[in-house]
Amino acid sequence: MEKDLTEPTIRAFVALSLSNEVMEVLKQKSIALQKQFAALNIRWVPFSNYHLTLSFIGNIPVHEIDHLEAVVKKSISGITPFTVTIGDIILFPPDQEVKGLFVADILLDKALENLQAKIEADLKAADYKIYDRPYRPHITIARLRKNRVGEEELSKDELKFFSSVDQVHVYESHKVNGIVANSIVRSCPLNHEV
Repeated sequence: MEKDLTEPTIRAFVALSLSNEVMEVLKQKSIALQKQFAALNIRWVPFSNYHLTLSFIGNIPVHEIDHLEAVVKKSISGITPFTVTIGDIILFPPDQEVKGLFVADILLDKALENLQAKIEADLKAADYKIYDRPYRPHITIARLRKNRVGEEELSKDELKFFSSVDQVHVYESHKVNGIVANSIVRSCPLNHEV
């Protein structure tokens, strides 16, 4: 998409919201971690910002929101609702020596993998300049900044919990009083016809 830098923009991404039950479990896990690591200067994600990103787009002109929604709706047409599996809080990224985040680990099953790949391919085909990197599903709980935390410091309860997926959302990320806030600007139901 051609960008006109003179008109208002939003910082857009496509993501899944989480059930109220999952939000509450993650909130309680975050509160426990905040107590455990209170002495460290960690930036905790506000609970209301928890989501599962499918594709990050970046700044787009406000007038493109309708087009972005149409691309997402077309992309998910015929995809049936499914469930995502959420695991322990882990350090992320798992394959790098220096870890920068606390995240809730997400099982990348076929339903989630296919949904994300389809949306990303359709966004690229529509000329959105998205970040091209391997998909590693997670829910960001905190940014560690320059703090070092060892895996052994995180308790593992091996519990899995689940969140139903029946919609895909277009979100915008903006700052409110210096704090990042994510808001749903459009919702696209699964299992619909275009």
